[in-house]
Amino acid sequence: MLAFENETTEYKRELTEGLKKEVLAFANTAGGSIYIGVEDDGTVVGVEQPDDVMLRISGMLRDSIHPDILMFVRIRAERMEGHAVICVSVSEGTNKPHYLVKHGLKPSGVYVRRGSASVPASSEQIRRMIKETD
Repeated sequence: MLAFENETTEYKRELTEGLKKEVLAFANTAGGSIYIGVEDDGTVVGVEQPDDVMLRISGMLRDSIHPDILMFVRIRAERMEGHAVICVSVSEGTNKPHYLVKHGLKPSGVYVRRGSASVPASSEQIRRMIKETD
């Protein structure tokens, strides 16, 4: 069993669309790691077909997040407690705010990390990120 989720660590039992907002939140805040194949309580369950999962992740991030986030993301398979787990390491982005294309530059499209949760950014946070990037 691994440690608990926190400001820089997120666990996902399996790959879902929710991964996008977690990656965004880490890139828009201070970076962090997402482990796919791990329960919220830190129990390692693993993933089937790790190569397929890694390909799906990179396609998902490339197609749905702007500005391009892949240069700040490292996707790799690791073995934990005898199971294959996917680790998605995200560095803090330099072109903030990163956002979900289908929602645009508004709170429903921009996420930040607060404690162990990824939450929509406020309009003020979005303006501040834009100002800091310019």
